[in-house]
Amino acid sequence: MLTVPVQPGEGVVYGKYDGIEVDYDGEKHSLIRDEDILVKYPLGKTLTLESVEVINDNVLVHVETKEEETIGGLLIASSSSSSKKRPSTGTVAKVGPGRRTMTGTVTPMEVAEGDMVKFRDFAGNEVKIEGQEYSVVRMPDILAKF
Repeated sequence: MLTVPVQPGEGVVYGKYDGIEVDYDGEKHSLIRDEDILVKYPLGKTLTLESVEVINDNVLVHVETKEEETIGGLLIASSSSSSKKRPSTGTVAKVGPGRRTMTGTVTPMEVAEGDMVKFRDFAGNEVKIEGQEYSVVRMPDILAKF
């Protein structure tokens, strides 16, 4: 039996381009797959690091945006950098329970909170929680932990 990772009334965050808008009983709704859900949080609570839960084989990674410095000592803000490259390393903040297989068993996660990880460039989706930048990355996209 397949289980759904969210319950009615829970808040969810999903990717910018995920889902489709539908009109149901005169109201607009978004129809999304459970795989498109990045994080969830309880009914009546706001999105905070304490209240957020990561689902499936997703990992919430705190990424630090750093300013670049030239050889001459000039600081270059990340928004003016020509590379526009997102950070691909960070510290694991939250870990999902793991991916459920077709037989119903849950595959164990290979990282834990506090691990430093390197993930594929441009993998994951950016989420801002309490003013901090995070990336929600699927376990197969994590290349190394250190």
